[in-house]
Amino acid sequence: MIPELRPGVQAVKPHMLSMDGKVLAAIQINIASNESAFGPSPAAVRAARAAISEMERYADGAEIALATEIAAHHALNPKGVVCGNGSDDLLARLARAFLRPGDELICSVNGYQKIPNYAYFNDAVPVRAPDNDFTADVDQLLSCLTERTRIVMIANPDNPTGTWVSGTQIRRLHAGLPSDVLLVLDSAYLEYVENAEFENPAALVEEFENVVMTRTFSKIYGLAGIRLGWLYAPEKIADAVRRIGLTFPISGVAFESGKAALNDQAHVATVLERNRAGKIKFASTLEQLGARVIPSQTNFLLAQFPAGELSAPHVHEALLKRGIFTRRMAARDFSSSLRFTIGTEQEMELVTQSLMHLFGDT
Repeated sequence: MIPELRPGVQAVKPHMLSMDGKVLAAIQINIASNESAFGPSPAAVRAARAAISEMERYADGAEIALATEIAAHHALNPKGVVCGNGSDDLLARLARAFLRPGDELICSVNGYQKIPNYAYFNDAVPVRAPDNDFTADVDQLLSCLTERTRIVMIANPDNPTGTWVSGTQIRRLHAGLPSDVLLVLDSAYLEYVENAEFENPAALVEEFENVVMTRTFSKIYGLAGIRLGWLYAPEKIADAVRRIGLTFPISGVAFESGKAALNDQAHVATVLERNRAGKIKFASTLEQLGARVIPSQTNFLLAQFPAGELSAPHVHEALLKRGIFTRRMAARDFSSSLRFTIGTEQEMELVTQSLMHLFGDT
């Protein structure tokens, strides 16, 4: 018999459907996890390999040094930048710092499906606001406010939908929040955004005392495997998050490769262009096959399939048999959907051929 778990831990649920290990071992094309199929900067790879030669050492001071590099690159206050083991680590630290048992965290019902777990971990209550066709709805989020609300957290652009909220609407959301409620904007896909109405949240962080944004090296920088993210917040919040981090919160490999990746913006531009072209082409393919594609400002597409012989579960399984792994989500509202990360040109051509063959057989 083990000690009794905290109630919130027992409420945590997986936000993605799990897969059999033997099936995953046979995968040839993995377009399920929103990694960059175009890989990291060659400079980042060289830096990581060099850092491995000193893996016996703790990366003492690496978090502050990288925060300084990030702040200089983005023209931010270095005291407001905190680095961690992916943005997931930083979001979890924010929740741990500000949520008490019984507090409420408001999120969008079909937004990033991990967010409710940040509440559960702290015996707080996730409050899921209705959305507007898979897009976070400011009015619905504000309607959920109560005296127990401590955090409003959304991903923008969002995952798994790819939808986004304009800067004007985000500012309206913030204006409707009490000053003691924290607005957290997970900006993992910010580099992919092309719409001029989107606003980088850094400006809000610098204008207000209750706004935080998180960023990551896992997406466009192609460093998902080393787990490196960062947060930008007012100094007092940044200090709190820093205090409850791990000892040596990032590895030497993460520090060196992250610094090199940050300084290779030519690689970032190449990845962005290849993703843009691949996304446009694949969205057209999906629509020709009768799927509804949700407009995306990310490196992936969410597609809804009709019920019947070519439903999302059937398409997912059929592609798996061809060695292609797409993402299915556990939430009911995504039962008819598959999420496709944009892969390399060759990968997407093979996926397209498989879909054409599948739909042509019926």
